[in-house]
Amino acid sequence: MVLRERISEHAYVFRSSMYAKVNAGLISTPEGCILIDTLPYPEETQEIVQFVRRRLRSQVNYVILTHSHADHVYGAYLFPDAEVIGHLYSRKLLLTQTKPALVKARTLNPALADVRLILPGILMENEAAVRLGGATLIMRHAPGHAPDVISVYYKEEKVLFASDAMMPIPYFVHGDIHDLRQTLHGLAMISPVEDLVQGHGDVLLRGEVKSVIETYLHYLDCVEHHVDQVLAEGGNKQALLSLDVESCGIPRISLEGLATQLHQENLVALFLRKRKQRQQNQNKQAA
Repeated sequence: MVLRERISEHAYVFRSSMYAKVNAGLISTPEGCILIDTLPYPEETQEIVQFVRRRLRSQVNYVILTHSHADHVYGAYLFPDAEVIGHLYSRKLLLTQTKPALVKARTLNPALADVRLILPGILMENEAAVRLGGATLIMRHAPGHAPDVISVYYKEEKVLFASDAMMPIPYFVHGDIHDLRQTLHGLAMISPVEDLVQGHGDVLLRGEVKSVIETYLHYLDCVEHHVDQVLAEGGNKQALLSLDVESCGIPRISLEGLATQLHQENLVALFLRKRKQRQQNQNKQAA
């Protein structure tokens, strides 16, 4: 069952109970609704469909896909009359990465048998806005978790949907740690914010936002410092993975216990990238 939370007069959050507490947002207006992401499984997104039809007696006019990862986009096909918005990069990533992954996922999980990927028809790059029924949603590029992530700021009710740029453990395996650090600094500058909806997990209230962003920035610094040290000392995989997630300020139980796994994936990905970059620099110097 999907958890539904009303966080302001016209803004709702729907949270998956089937996978990693993924969040989708909904803005209700007199002229229709704007949906920000969908949920991982069709049966969960169907609960949003029914809520809009039966409770709000409305329809979804726009679906904003904050990035191309499967857990945020699989339900878009359930809104055939909506215009779909995404980042310029999302279209390519959906075709080259998400689509092949869906073909494989269908063979393993019958619940995904009917899922069809929907490509954004409206593309943005750095910043854009959508307006409907008195609601203004400002979309900004927010890379780091992935190259195509966008955040969405609901101006009238001061709600920031940060997508996976903010989640209970920062995760940059498919993106870039430096981009994510810059994005977090940028999110901290958006004001005023009464509620911040992370891509996964709990909604943050105004008084929590600054300290949580500082925690996430500390985590990134901690991970990068450790990787640099392991590289400098010629350490092995055991040395790399010796850094516990809690020593970087993130509880092991975060994200339903996935924190340690995601932390180790961050370490390995950053180590490989930095080692490759170091080798390339050495080759250039030798040439």
